[in-house]
Parts: sequence; C-alpha cells; structure tokens
Amino acid sequence: MRLYPKAGEGFNTAVRACAEALDNTAQALEKARSDIDGLCKQAVTSAVTHLQDHLDKNPGKTEAEAMAALWAGGTMTGLMNGNIELAKGHVKAAEESVNAARTILGGHVKIGGSGENAGFGFFTGIPFAGGADFDPGDKKVVWTRTPVQEQTRLSGGGSGNGSGAGGGASSGGGAPAPKAEVVEWIKQALTIIKSPEMAGTMRERGIDVSDLDANDADDVQRIWTIIYHESGGDPGAVNTWDINAKNGVPSQGLMQTIPPTFNAHALPGHGKILDPVDNIIAGVLYTYSRYGNLAGHPGIASLAQGGGYQPY
Repeated sequence: MRLYPKAGEGFNTAVRACAEALDNTAQALEKARSDIDGLCKQAVTSAVTHLQDHLDKNPGKTEAEAMAALWAGGTMTGLMNGNIELAKGHVKAAEESVNAARTILGGHVKIGGSGENAGFGFFTGIPFAGGADFDPGDKKVVWTRTPVQEQTRLSGGGSGNGSGAGGGASSGGGAPAPKAEVVEWIKQALTIIKSPEMAGTMRERGIDVSDLDANDADDVQRIWTIIYHESGGDPGAVNTWDINAKNGVPSQGLMQTIPPTFNAHALPGHGKILDPVDNIIAGVLYTYSRYGNLAGHPGIASLAQGGGYQPY
C-alpha cells in the first residue's frame, strides 16, 4: 500500500507539469496569432497610405499604375519583407514553446509499449491485486514484516534548549514527514496570524491565539497532520464528491475549507482560497473559533486518544 501515495504524488506532479506546459504553449500560440494578425493589418494600412500618397503626387496615374510603380521602386517589397521578418520571429517563439512543451510531456508521458512503457507509468510498478483478499478460493496469506524506520523530523529539529526557536517534531498521526515548502507555508501562516497588524482583528473576532507559535514544533505538526489527512498536502485540491460539492460549495485547498467558511475566517489581504498560506490561515482560525485551539480539532483530539483522524 505504501506504493500508492508515492505513485499518486508522482502522477499529480506530472499532470500539473503537463497542464502548465500546454497552457503556456496555448498562450504562446495565441500571442503569435494575434501579433501576426496585427502585422498583416499594419501592412495593409501602410500599403494603402503609400498608394494614396503616390496618387496624390502623381494625379495622372491610375491606381494600378501607382501600385506597379511602388512595387518597381521597392517600396512595397521593403514593406512586406520587413513584416515577414517580424512574423518569422513570432512563429519562432511559438515553435520554441511547442518544442518545450513536447519535451516536458515527453519526460512524463511514455508513448507506446506496455507496462512501464505506457502512459504516465506511475501505477505500473504496483503489483497486481491478487491473493486471498482479492481472488476467490482458499489461499495462504503471507505477511512480510516491514522494518521499523526512524521517524523523520521536521526541518530545524528541536535543540532541546527550551528556547522555542527552530523546534522540530516527529511525523505523527499516520502522516509522513512534510515537505519543506509545506512547513514554510505553515510557519508563514502562523507568523501572519500572530503579527501585530492582525491583533486588532483577533480581538474583534474574540479569538485567543496566544498559544500559537510559528516555531512550536507541536503547532506545526498538528497543522501538518490536518493538512495531510484533508488534502494530502496538495494546495490545489478541490473536493468534488461530498455533500458540500453537491451544494455548490466544494471544500478546497490544503485544509479543505468551503468558500463561506474561508471567507468568514480569512484575514485582510489573504483572501485567496487556493493560496496555501491564506488557506492555512483560514483553516487555523476556523479551528480556533469552533474548537478553541488546535488540540481541540476533532482529528487531532481523536489521534491523541489513539483513534483515527476525524474531519472537522
């Protein structure tokens, strides 16, 4: 089962990278089309201007004669060639974007073949679900003991000097050790919540966050545990299947807040629900508003009693 989270994370990263590459290519192609269209209109406008200027200076000539004279004199040739060269530059930029996307997609998606040579290939390394739990009939269940590994600690492990700075915490609650960027998001969110600029807002809302500390390993660990169980650490996660989604308010972001709850607990200047720091801020303040502190969160409280995680 340990293979599934790794495969899922790899798949999610690959899909996001491919989507971003295709989006960038689409923008580059649209820009090239728009720029070249502008060059065409500019060329026509310039040609008409030169033609009219030639007719004004040579009133006895017909339009056809004037146009022939402009081509013969190189005016039109120079005008068109200049725009063609500019257009080539736009086409080249678009081609480079397409090639870059092709390289990115080629690095994630394997075309043809079977097994590990097919598609994204992230789940092909997971053995077929056979055995007594999947196939009918009597089969001997064989269990292989997995060696106990030392738990990974958060970045900036505890110094043990009681200073409260740079403290670390072991990964708990069934959650693996968080990525450094997630720890940084959590610390940024807590720093903003505890900032002097937000003190007035905390008083107005009647929320006491005096026990929160960006350098408290327990605080960071509890928030990470919530994030892990709610979104798996994906800041772009959107729940599309539960009752909230059916009601048109899907839970979103790292801490899976629904828009009304997010809006009610977001801080000034931090109103983007899918921004990881903003989402953590709203999720933490909602937890304090409803449960009093992080320890009172249903999931954290249940895990502390030896139970399973409970959503909030």
